[in-house]
Amino acid sequence: MLENTEAAILSDQRIEIDIIFKGLTILVVDDDNNHLSLIRYLLCKYGINVMLADNASLAFELIQQNTVDLLISDIVMPGKDGYGLIQQVRSLPLSPMREIPAIALSGVSKGESYEKALASGFQTYIQKPSNPTCLMEEVAKLI
Repeated sequence: MLENTEAAILSDQRIEIDIIFKGLTILVVDDDNNHLSLIRYLLCKYGINVMLADNASLAFELIQQNTVDLLISDIVMPGKDGYGLIQQVRSLPLSPMREIPAIALSGVSKGESYEKALASGFQTYIQKPSNPTCLMEEVAKLI
């Protein structure tokens, strides 16, 4: 009997999670194609529409041309980095996209990178490789 109750609770939680995420559009930016694929796979499992960019310039174009609910961006990338991207987004004139919630990703441990990410305009910071549960918890907090 207890097992059935636990299964029902888990099932209800899964339904709530699916409802929360279904139909969201998240832009993921990373120069590592393997990491892009991994995050896309994870987000798609929850019914999230995923847009991918392998550099900050493409990501900025996509943000200007689309409605995006959340930005997940690597910090260290060739050319413009994640800090530059979020600063550019935050300075968009008269655009609702300037307020987009954003998660910074980095292979560097928190410390100084964490503080710089928050100061640049990200709401939170996750160290790579991303723990799927941690990533989805942060997504849920920001939407």
